[in-house]
Amino acid sequence: MKLKYFILFIGLLVVFKNTSAQIAKLDSLRRLISTEKDENRKIDLLLLLSIEFRQINPDSSRLISERILQISDKKNNSDLKLKAELNTVYYFINSSKPDSGLSITEKNIKELKQKGNNDSLLAQYLSASGFSLMKMNRQKEALQQFYASLKIAEIIGDKKAQAKALHQIGWAQMELNQYLPAIEHFKSSLKIFTSNKLPYLYPATFTNLASCYGALGMLDSVTFYAKKGIALAQAQNNYSIEANGWFILGTGYMEQKKYNEALQCFLKAKPIREKTGDYFFIVSDMAVIGELYALMGNTDAGIKISKDALLVAQQQNLQAKYPMIYKSLALNFEKAGDFTNASLTYKKINELKDSIYTNASTEALAEMEARYETEKKERIILEQQFNLKRKNYFIIGISCLLFLGLLLGYFIHTRNKLKQQAKLKEALFIQQQLATAAVMSAEENERQRIAKDLHDGVGQMMSAAKMNLSAFGNDLQIKNPVQQQSLERIISLVDESCKEVRTVSHQMMPNMLLKSGLGKAVADFIDKIDQRILKVQLHTEGLNERIEEHIEIVLYRVLQESVNNVIKHSAATQLDISLIKDKDGTSVTIEDNGKGFDTGQLSKEAGMGLTNMKARVEFLKGTIDFDST
Repeated sequence: MKLKYFILFIGLLVVFKNTSAQIAKLDSLRRLISTEKDENRKIDLLLLLSIEFRQINPDSSRLISERILQISDKKNNSDLKLKAELNTVYYFINSSKPDSGLSITEKNIKELKQKGNNDSLLAQYLSASGFSLMKMNRQKEALQQFYASLKIAEIIGDKKAQAKALHQIGWAQMELNQYLPAIEHFKSSLKIFTSNKLPYLYPATFTNLASCYGALGMLDSVTFYAKKGIALAQAQNNYSIEANGWFILGTGYMEQKKYNEALQCFLKAKPIREKTGDYFFIVSDMAVIGELYALMGNTDAGIKISKDALLVAQQQNLQAKYPMIYKSLALNFEKAGDFTNASLTYKKINELKDSIYTNASTEALAEMEARYETEKKERIILEQQFNLKRKNYFIIGISCLLFLGLLLGYFIHTRNKLKQQAKLKEALFIQQQLATAAVMSAEENERQRIAKDLHDGVGQMMSAAKMNLSAFGNDLQIKNPVQQQSLERIISLVDESCKEVRTVSHQMMPNMLLKSGLGKAVADFIDKIDQRILKVQLHTEGLNERIEEHIEIVLYRVLQESVNNVIKHSAATQLDISLIKDKDGTSVTIEDNGKGFDTGQLSKEAGMGLTNMKARVEFLKGTIDFDST
């Protein structure tokens, strides 16, 4: 079949179900194809047409790609084949067959690396490989591919590819519950789009930001970013992201206990989602609706839709969706009073979480990002060294002509060398700062993960145990008061354990710090101290406006360590804390009436606590002093 006949085939292929804007764009491409006389240009336009069909009609996209593959075989054009197969990969991704897409990307990435002459296409394949891995619940491997794609995009100066890679890195971190670094990467992606005036924003960036803020309990930000994502998706006729936006907005309303508003959002999303046919997101939607039914008291419907979602996930091999489905199912069992099944389901959730975090720990993710930053700095240093050598050659050439030129060239060379050494030292210092920041960020993220696991995992299991124990006690025939007292003591111990787990989780990552700021978080922490043993006075000033988030975290940890030291070592009865923010900065003073210690021995015998306090404050370019007179 000649190419011109294939154009007619395309015209008969398409069944339009899109808006007038989409039809106009597709018609424009078809007209260009039909009138274009250059065969190579026609093939490029066909590739564009296949890309346009990726989201709105994956079957048509694949049919066009298969025809282009036939042309590439006839022409023996390997580059054309690679471009066409990229669309085939996205067909498999959108058709819930990511393993098939991954096998193609692995083969073609290897071929492109051997060629070594098509960095742009290699970056696209690395991105598609990461996308496939995300759908297969292999987030850590996906993150490696996204970083590799970002590295290539930076080398070739492709701003759009950089923005896409940053968005995808944020997506992977979001799926791994690394919400704060995910937010930073999403905002970096948006910054590249706006600062470079790129014509196409990703609506998914806004909806993912909304999802991250929802996980952090910042519900106003959920509404703001979800609505922006919905509006942008509607403008671009992106059904999948528009449905995501409605569901994320609905979950925000669920957190505010506005269940009817949440249901309306889900009902708006349902017909939109059905257009995409993407089971990866359809299953997510079913799980969220199941949770809503549980909260609304309709547990029969909630259990049914959760089980249906689990069946679809198993049929489509979507293991990544098991945790949220089990969470919905467990909540419905619990609300229905079926505590046995609720307990078993919570156990499955914890087993899945353990598996995920074993394969992608916070330290490993921080190490991956630090390695990327180090390689980036090394590239910059090599470029600087290359530029320095080029300048040196120029100076040597001039010096051969004139003695005066030699003296002048020597002076310029020496001065530039000193500047370059200063720049290299500065780059090394910045790299050290970044490494320190990565370690501190990893520590805080690990605290957050452990606190979340304690609260959502162990805490919920203990709560379920208490409920089951209470239910079991009601069924027992108590024969005497001694047995009754023993049962009550056991229930009391379980209840105290629940409280202890909750207290530990809040100390490790207090919600008050994220929601209300440093002053209220410190006040909340102090309120938990027994005033009969240690009387604490807190004075705050100038904290009406929030301090930068990383500064708040550092100061809170330093304060927490200081108060713990007073309680453990000082034998004090009075503790005064002053927290003041003014135009010069933020100062914290901690004073107690305890027995004190020898400050002269600090540099020799300082423990991990004091060492960490000094390191944290020095990272903020602040100072810390100890006085025990």
